[in-house]
Amino acid sequence: MKKLLLPFLFLFMIGWSTNAQNTAPFWSLAGNNNAGTAKLGTTNGVHLRLYTNNNERMRLTAQGLVGIGTANPTARLQINSAASQDPLRILVNNSTKLLGHRNGGLSVGLSTTPPANGLFVQGKVNIGTTIFSPVNKLQVVNDSSLGVGIYTSGQASGLWAEASQTFGTAVFGSGRTGVEGRGAQEIGSFGVVGESGFIGVVGNGDLYGVMGISEQGNGVAGFSDNSYGGWFLSTSGNGLYASTEEGQYAAVFEGDIFLSNSFAASDGNLKKNVQPIGSALTLLNKLKPVQYEFREDGKYALLRLPEGSHYGLVAQDVEKAFPDLVKEAPLYLKETSNGSKRLAADGKINKNIQGEEIPKESITLKGVNYTELIPLLIKAMQEQQQTMEEQQKTISLLSERVAQLEASPRKGNQNSSGANISDIRLEQNHPNPVDQTTTFRYRIPPGALAQIHVYEANSGKLLKTVPALTEGKVQMNTSDLPAGNYIYTLTVNGKMAGSKHMMVTR
Repeated sequence: MKKLLLPFLFLFMIGWSTNAQNTAPFWSLAGNNNAGTAKLGTTNGVHLRLYTNNNERMRLTAQGLVGIGTANPTARLQINSAASQDPLRILVNNSTKLLGHRNGGLSVGLSTTPPANGLFVQGKVNIGTTIFSPVNKLQVVNDSSLGVGIYTSGQASGLWAEASQTFGTAVFGSGRTGVEGRGAQEIGSFGVVGESGFIGVVGNGDLYGVMGISEQGNGVAGFSDNSYGGWFLSTSGNGLYASTEEGQYAAVFEGDIFLSNSFAASDGNLKKNVQPIGSALTLLNKLKPVQYEFREDGKYALLRLPEGSHYGLVAQDVEKAFPDLVKEAPLYLKETSNGSKRLAADGKINKNIQGEEIPKESITLKGVNYTELIPLLIKAMQEQQQTMEEQQKTISLLSERVAQLEASPRKGNQNSSGANISDIRLEQNHPNPVDQTTTFRYRIPPGALAQIHVYEANSGKLLKTVPALTEGKVQMNTSDLPAGNYIYTLTVNGKMAGSKHMMVTR
């Protein structure tokens, strides 16, 4: 009996155990008919672990964190893959739409390998906007009136854009400020750089098309190998406007300038305290025109001044006579930087220029406003013309008087002075023009009483009388005479025997 009972009990236990696996609370591999309160998992603080091939593949922690390939997830879902496996791939209708690649990159919209630790997007991207079908590949909308939609930063280029079509636009900006860029104070650093076979940078605005601002460097810089470094055109306004607020130069040109025409501000409505110019000839006579060459040593070499011989004035000399025509201001020396290397040998922008500190140097120089010398030259010509007209009148008057003297009754070969005409002669003073002392040479008969009379050419006023000695020459100091034109005569025995013209300069 006992031999029959033991096998029966063993078979009963097996059947009971098998049936128990298909009833609650056990989970059947053949499927389960669960109640609304049925669950799969743990009821205590133990993690739920899923195994295959006796290796843990996924873990759901007691805190609700899911880890795949990791036993210690720190996020709601954390996936850790081997270096040879892609951690994530999501497909739609058997087509990959999201790929987390093993190189650390992410591809959206296709299965193409993304750049290492980078992003590859096939479709369009909206950031900060709910527009379902954006027009642009990347559309970023900032929700703050003072914030920035897109911020980029880079050692060489913060933003690089390229348009492949002939008339395409690499970067287009619309707003109160279309495109704004700022470069740090470093060599080869620019706020905005444009490269094109036609136009590198185009700006269109109601107020400013292109505006450049720099605290220490250049607001706008243009480079060209075979054409214009900068080209400006306006249909109804000014093509180019430049100004300065610190007393320096509004524009500095290194090299020759070719102009089709130029105008200077001269409207009477702009002027006050208008006064006639005094004796311009006297002031101009203080100037000393020189021939010179520019220095090329030391800092002056950085100015790249033109070579060869030149003609002009020395600013320090001009300043003594015309201080208002001389300007002294600092001039920044051309930077020995790699800014010009921004363009590579093939004409393309070099993106690998490393920034360096810019050595700012300047030199204080004096410049001459040659343009405002023109009115002085005009006034001097007018003064000379007036002098010549007055001289002509004086010459005519003196010629008439000489003719009258020569036509007066004579006794033998004597003039009205009682001396023989052949014994009287007046020569030109030397030097003439004169600024200090001049010498009069003449010939008079022995025993004659003679004088040199000096008259102002314009008024005919007698200014000086110098006794003419019988030696035939006499000197006169003109330091007390103002610069101008004079007439001097030789009077013999009270009668004028000859006259000459003399010019005094300073």
